[in-house]
Amino acid sequence: MYEESIDLSHLPAEGLNLDRRVHLAAWRIQEPDWESRSDLLFDLFILGNQRKAHVQGKFSAGISANCHRCLQPFDLELTRKFRVTYLAPDQERFAKEESELTASELEVSYMDKTYLPLHEMIHEQIFLALPMKFLCRPDCKGLCSHCGANLNEVECGCDQEQMDPRWASLKAIVSDPN
Repeated sequence: MYEESIDLSHLPAEGLNLDRRVHLAAWRIQEPDWESRSDLLFDLFILGNQRKAHVQGKFSAGISANCHRCLQPFDLELTRKFRVTYLAPDQERFAKEESELTASELEVSYMDKTYLPLHEMIHEQIFLALPMKFLCRPDCKGLCSHCGANLNEVECGCDQEQMDPRWASLKAIVSDPN
């Protein structure tokens, strides 16, 4: 598995540029409805020190997923630009039970070491880039709820107006003109 860390106490004053290509076998992720399918490419610019480090970056990675509507497998290219500020732990802030985040703090992470684990940061960004629903195409029709046919491929002929009998009395109330 891909692992790489940068010692923030040794960052050059002008910052550090990193370009990486991580082979598929080194970053393979297998989840129930998606998995990695190609090399992971990312580039980063890191500026700062062990107390405060700013990271700007972008990545691209290919994944294979199953459509949430029609269940067919398809390929998807994930890309994301990101900006994260890493700070040394703030014990006073951590001691509070609850703390409201400001807009600027939404891009802040806390680190407990003097090095930045790049693999963890990229892994987090991959999961943040995933869509809420995997769709093979925006207009995917899904599966017929009666016969299970893929409606993207065939018109099954099932009566789509069939109603659950538990709702029948409600329909009578709604369709009553009085």
